[in-house]
Amino acid sequence: MSDVMSDAPRPRAPLPITIVMPAYGRPHLVARSLPHCVRQPVAEILVVDDGTPAPLDAAMAQAVRDGAAGDPRVRLLRLARNGGSCAARNAGAAAATSDWILFVDDDALLADGYAATLLDHAAKHGADAAAGRRLWLDDGETPEQALARRTRRVSAEQLIDRRHFWFDDEATFDDDLLVPMACAILLVRRRWFTQVRYDEQRYRKSGFREETDFQVALQRHGAKLLACPHTACFNLSKREMGRAGGQRRGQLLRYEWNVLRNDARFRAKHFAALQRELGCAPGATPWLGALCHYFAFRVPSKVRHLLGRAGP
Repeated sequence: MSDVMSDAPRPRAPLPITIVMPAYGRPHLVARSLPHCVRQPVAEILVVDDGTPAPLDAAMAQAVRDGAAGDPRVRLLRLARNGGSCAARNAGAAAATSDWILFVDDDALLADGYAATLLDHAAKHGADAAAGRRLWLDDGETPEQALARRTRRVSAEQLIDRRHFWFDDEATFDDDLLVPMACAILLVRRRWFTQVRYDEQRYRKSGFREETDFQVALQRHGAKLLACPHTACFNLSKREMGRAGGQRRGQLLRYEWNVLRNDARFRAKHFAALQRELGCAPGATPWLGALCHYFAFRVPSKVRHLLGRAGP
């Protein structure tokens, strides 16, 4: 991973960052991803168990112990009931003690230096939030192989689709950019949580749009969001993730309906700001925009992936 770590600072003291990892019902993923968090030189690491039911909650606690390997920075925060990923993120932010929070999904592996690189580049540009690239691993593929293979370069204009509110996670680009949306594995100043929180009501049944909603809300309050091509994280393959737990549990049609509904709710919530402040095109109405996204972008994207073709 040397090409995404070349300018990563190597501080002696812990970085003023709390990693927050929401988790539900997937202890095998926490056991995979947590060691990558432990390798980051941060001040603390919070795994927020979003109400995993018994007896799986014991396996979740064991996965945290195994992944932490005795590191005292790691704490398990267990919520009394399942409130969804947004509630878990907010609970983690409330419990954090560092100046910055790095939100990490339980199915994501951080490159060594991810936290340090983002903090360094956010400070350089005076940004309030920052995210790197996110590469989706194929079955049996290592992060090193993914970095070597994912070399598609795009311009600043191509990086974001302002009609479908899509950020090209896997693309590389010339240098840091201030953007309206970015990857979900996000570093953000903790003080912004006095004004902005993840929306626990709109995205309770599905996490689709929860991160984009939070990022747009940050910018509506004056925050600057940075996309940084100098570091990366890696999403585990679908086979390794499995079907249990997480946010996609349940019937496929129900999940797809929630995707469509969440998109319409997101567009309705930020409709005027998307047009006037961020230069986006939310559609003639929120529902028409959501339907256009679903059939003109999401469905073709799923077909391309099934056929093994490159692209969003």
